[in-house]
Amino acid sequence: MPATMRTHLLLDVGNSTTVIARYEQKKISEKHQIKTSDLINSTILKENKFPLIVSSVVPEIDLYLQTLPNVQFVRHDTISGITLNSPTPEQFGADRLVNAMAAYSLVKSSSLIIDSGTAITFCYVDKSGTYQGGSIFPGMHIASQSLNDYTAKIPLIHVSPRENFIGKNTQDAVQAGLYYGYIDLINGAIARYRKYDPAVTVIGTGNGLDVLKSAINIDRYEPDLILKGLAVWVETAYHI
Repeated sequence: MPATMRTHLLLDVGNSTTVIARYEQKKISEKHQIKTSDLINSTILKENKFPLIVSSVVPEIDLYLQTLPNVQFVRHDTISGITLNSPTPEQFGADRLVNAMAAYSLVKSSSLIIDSGTAITFCYVDKSGTYQGGSIFPGMHIASQSLNDYTAKIPLIHVSPRENFIGKNTQDAVQAGLYYGYIDLINGAIARYRKYDPAVTVIGTGNGLDVLKSAINIDRYEPDLILKGLAVWVETAYHI
């Protein structure tokens, strides 16, 4: 294998943010996070000389990425390591599939992946490695933004951990509602999946989950799960 093929650039394009990292000698390094809206002008991509491995949920960005040399998209028709149980697999977001592949690669058994970003997604992979689907909810930022957009007096609230559920003013009340509301939502969903599959391993990922991770019933937190999934894909595709 040529030396240049031993280094790959991993790209996770989300609705709000994009994560870029280098994968070399089976190690992920040089991780950067930028706004997805800034990606087209990124010098990292313009100066990149390595194969670009992409997970993307933003079609407009895909059109730009397709103009770059040596780009491969990980999607329903190129995913490896898991099988998909759906009559319409093209509707599965690449991020959900890559996370599912990474989780199954890590635990080698049934997995529930909770990814919190612009949306909160739950993805279930059974013990045979079959991706069965899941559920999607609006993320906390969307909920906070909606309150700000559709009410006259509620400001945009950024959620942080808190001890008191009862807010004494509008800001505290919104913070309490979002913080405890999403804890209960996530824990309630986890309970449903565990009732369906008591042996399931619950893995959390995504920046939005960081503020909640100590209060939700996950087995492990993997902040770089999608990058690990892209790395697994590289190893499989390039036999390294």
